[in-house]
Amino acid sequence: MPALLAVSSDDETVSMPEVILAVHGLVVSVFSEWDAVLDAVRADFAWFEAPEGAGASVRVEIVQAPPDYDALGEATASFVTPRNIVYQVGGRTVVDYFGKAVSVLDRSTGELTVTGEDVHLVHEAAYLFLLSRIGEHLDRIGLIRLHSLALSGRSGAIAVMLPSGGGKSTLALRALQDDDARLLAEDTPLVDRHGIVHPFPLRIGINATDAERLPAGSVRRIERMEFHPKLAIDLDVFRDRIDPNPRPLRHIVVGVRSLGREAKLEELPRRAAVGPMLREAVIGVGVYQGMEFVLQQGFRDVAGKAGTAATRARCCRAGLRRSQVWRLTLGRDHERNWEALRPLLA
Repeated sequence: MPALLAVSSDDETVSMPEVILAVHGLVVSVFSEWDAVLDAVRADFAWFEAPEGAGASVRVEIVQAPPDYDALGEATASFVTPRNIVYQVGGRTVVDYFGKAVSVLDRSTGELTVTGEDVHLVHEAAYLFLLSRIGEHLDRIGLIRLHSLALSGRSGAIAVMLPSGGGKSTLALRALQDDDARLLAEDTPLVDRHGIVHPFPLRIGINATDAERLPAGSVRRIERMEFHPKLAIDLDVFRDRIDPNPRPLRHIVVGVRSLGREAKLEELPRRAAVGPMLREAVIGVGVYQGMEFVLQQGFRDVAGKAGTAATRARCCRAGLRRSQVWRLTLGRDHERNWEALRPLLA
């Protein structure tokens, strides 16, 4: 059962269902009477759900109603993206999803209100905002997101870097069947300035072929604004296979795809991982960062990212210093791919 948040409205106090998340010191409150969206957000971040939390620094209210554009006044757009139009209205940033939903961020309080009637669009708007706010918090405390699959073995953590759609989820599903492997994160594990990998498990996005192999009812379909629908396994399906403990990064694996059937693991010099880590962690090519830029105030915010890049580079350097580097050539045979990677668990 969700927590209940007391909300004052027109001199009355009403109880509203609330989901509380505690993410490495960041307390998040998401509240709404719209059960479908609230349950979807809970499933997205289930690992971080907390029974109670005081002093939430990020608050998101979700309202099921047509957007009231007249109440927002008149303003010209600051800029337009393929998925939304952004306005600055006084002390608020307004993100208009082309008439179907609107997000209003009060910049003085940090509170976001998402209003709309399309359950999928409103869920995605809330999810992407939370992902961005959590990402900014992690950067501030020196935990960087490395776009990779992270597994835990006997000697420590293994990070497998592949582009989106490159096969991380398929490897993750196979790892969940192996008693010697534990999952730290399927997409963005966290690396600190000492080269330690921290778990960051979210829903696992999978392809239709993998979904067919899973039990009925274990896969959720997520409609998205700009991309094709996403299939995802919620955390409750694999919660017992997650390693909750930070692990030293021992192996960095640079994955490449092949049309062949065979899979091969080859050791590389450490310098071979510099470019991929720059791309997947410092720049964060595969890490969602869209809302950070949508909600920014201007050039000063962009310039401030230089310090973030330096922190990310230091964390990458620490992880690389203590790791072996490998190239994993993935073929068409999923079982052979896993057998090639599996020796790194020892």
